[in-house]
Amino acid sequence: MASLESVLRECLPKDEQFELLNLQNIPMETKPLVTSLSSNNDSDRNSKTIKVPHFFALAHNKKFVYGIEIHVYLILSSTNGAGTYDKVERLLFVSKADTNGYCDVKFSAKQVTKGLIHYLMTLDPVTYLRHVIPLERKYTLHDKKTLLTRSTSLTDALEILSQRTKLTHKPESSALQSDRYFLSFSPTGPVTTKLCIFTRPADQYLFADSAKNPRKHTLSGAGLLKWWVSIVDEVICEDFTPDSDARLRIPGEDDLTVRRFLRGTKFAKWTPGDIFGGEANSLAVFSIPLFSDDPKSRFLHELVEENMIMKTNLNQFWIELQERQEFKLSETVSVIGISGLNSKAPSGIPLPKEVVRTDSKKYFKYVKNYITGEEYDTSEGAEESYRNTVQYLSLKYNSELLQISGKRASHSGVKENAPVVRAVTMLQPRKKVKTTK
Repeated sequence: MASLESVLRECLPKDEQFELLNLQNIPMETKPLVTSLSSNNDSDRNSKTIKVPHFFALAHNKKFVYGIEIHVYLILSSTNGAGTYDKVERLLFVSKADTNGYCDVKFSAKQVTKGLIHYLMTLDPVTYLRHVIPLERKYTLHDKKTLLTRSTSLTDALEILSQRTKLTHKPESSALQSDRYFLSFSPTGPVTTKLCIFTRPADQYLFADSAKNPRKHTLSGAGLLKWWVSIVDEVICEDFTPDSDARLRIPGEDDLTVRRFLRGTKFAKWTPGDIFGGEANSLAVFSIPLFSDDPKSRFLHELVEENMIMKTNLNQFWIELQERQEFKLSETVSVIGISGLNSKAPSGIPLPKEVVRTDSKKYFKYVKNYITGEEYDTSEGAEESYRNTVQYLSLKYNSELLQISGKRASHSGVKENAPVVRAVTMLQPRKKVKTTK
């Protein structure tokens, strides 16, 4: 398996020095992505869903210039009823991506994006499954008297802290690091991999106010769709077996229009539609996955509030989705998905220097916010976010950004290395507020 550094240096311009933050939250058990048709508890016991968020941020000349957030979901299933998980599905959901236009050299956002997706696909899922926070921890009576948990009352918390101050010996750095508070899995069988992207154009997503930078290059809805299709097309050709599935859905458009966006693709099996399954007249709630902060998921929640969730089939879902308020001002939105087996079985293990792991959602968001919480109307935001992030990583994690020296030669006449990169995402843009500590 190639290291993260070796993958990205082939994507970045020759002899240029870049730095990368690969921020990963601790794997956490979560509720199933898709509502089950059966209310039988056996289906829940025979399946586990694990979520692992990744946030990548690329820096050049001490400025952050590119970012992408990808959530990795692992769905473990037991088909033999023996208590072992013999079926593994890995789903990569591209949550959001963006650039700010402050890079001092030309580089290809397309190649970097493809490289990061490729790297995640090479990782052995088992590396995520050795230390997983359960959906619900079961505490003993002794635990409740000595540990601070979400259910600890203020009175009990003060008592626990008071008792700790009386200890004559230094307590464990974190009692909750004991293996008995975590889940561990060793699944068997081949890994089916899926990649899902929801595209919708906007001026900015990760880098607030970066649209005010005249050097930033944004794409129309159609342009953004073509950009992503070109990336996914290369990914499936290079990383998947030939019998894999590739689909494109444009809500509100017929198959003929969809196929126009697939002209020139190298993979022969692109078809209109999506990888979520289900018949046109089947209920959408039993097919559409509930990703975090995703327009499709928000629509499902609205259907619940409107008491329409058990009356809306897949055909109606896609037709009505385009009428939602957040799509009315957009040119073109799409759902891109691929599914299949990797051409090479994922077996990679991240090197310690390649990743910064946080142990809670709180600290994952905290580190990420050093980058997304800045204002990028000028280059000072990119510089300040870099300084704050580097300092915090050093103090909190005794870590630093991954150093990468580019090796990709420029091609005369080819403008893939634009001086600014594209605002690419699937989410509703919003201004983020920087937190302080």
